[in-house]
Amino acid sequence: MSEDIKRDLEEVNIDVNDSEENVKITRNDLKRVFWRSLFEMASINYERFQALGFLHAMTPVIKKLYPDEERKRRAMKRHLEMYNSHPWMIEPILGVTIALEEQNAKGIEVEDTINNIKVGLMGPFAGIGDSLFWGTLRPLLAGIGASFALQGSILGPIIFLISWNIINFGFRWYSLLYGYNAGMRMLKDIKESNIIQKVAEGSAVLGLMVLGVLVAQWVNVKTGLQLTVGDKILKVQELLNGIMPSMLPLITTFVLVWFLRKRVTPNKLIVGIFAVALVLSLFKILV
Repeated sequence: MSEDIKRDLEEVNIDVNDSEENVKITRNDLKRVFWRSLFEMASINYERFQALGFLHAMTPVIKKLYPDEERKRRAMKRHLEMYNSHPWMIEPILGVTIALEEQNAKGIEVEDTINNIKVGLMGPFAGIGDSLFWGTLRPLLAGIGASFALQGSILGPIIFLISWNIINFGFRWYSLLYGYNAGMRMLKDIKESNIIQKVAEGSAVLGLMVLGVLVAQWVNVKTGLQLTVGDKILKVQELLNGIMPSMLPLITTFVLVWFLRKRVTPNKLIVGIFAVALVLSLFKILV
C-alpha cells in the first residue's frame, strides 16, 4: 500500500502560492459545503461514482466564485469527472479543492491542477478511511455497544450511534477547515510526515488487537473431551486453557478466515458451522 500511496502523491505537482487577498469564501460558505457533503453517497453510480455528490457539495462555492456563466459551467463540468474515495475523507479534499478554486477565480490558472489534486488524493485517502474508520473505529465502537446490548442494556445502540456520529461530524468538519486553511501546505505536510503510511499501519495493528479481543469475548467454542491417565481424568479444555486461553475460538476464527479467502460465501459458512457444531455436540466433542 505504501508504494501506491507514494506514487499517487508524487503525481500531484503543485506550483501555486497561497494568497489571502480578496478572500471570498466565508465560514458560512464552508458550512453549506459541509452539510451538502453529507449526501455525497446519495447519487453514487458506476460511471462517475461520487462525482455528482462532490459537485453538489461544491455548488455553493462555484456559484459564488464564478458569476460568469461560462466559467461556472466549466467549473461544474470539471467536478463531474470520475471521483471515488472514502465518504468521510471527502472533507479535506473539498477543503483543498475550494482553496484552489478560489485561486483560480482570482486569475491564477490552476484548472488542470484541481483535477490532479482530486485524483492524487482520493486513492490514498480512501485507504486511510477504510482502514481507520471502517476497519478499526466501527468494529471497536460496535463491540463496545454490543457488550452493553448482550447484557440487556439499551445503552448499547445509544452509545454506538452517539459516539459514531460525534466522531463522524467532528472529524469531517475540522478536516474541511484544515483542508481549506492549509491549502497546498496539506500536501507538503503529508509528503514530509509520511502520515498516510503511519496511519494505515497503526490502524492495521489496532484493528488486529480489536479483533483479538472480540474473538476471545464472543466466540464460544469449548470441548467436552476427557483423557483418562491412570486414576485421573484430565479435561482437554482445561489443558488448552493452560496453554493459551481461548485457543479453540482463535483456531475456529482462523479456519473461517481461511474459508473466506477461498471464496466460500458467508451463507455457506453459517450453514456449515451449524452442521459441524450439531454433529460434534452429539458426540460430546463440543459442549
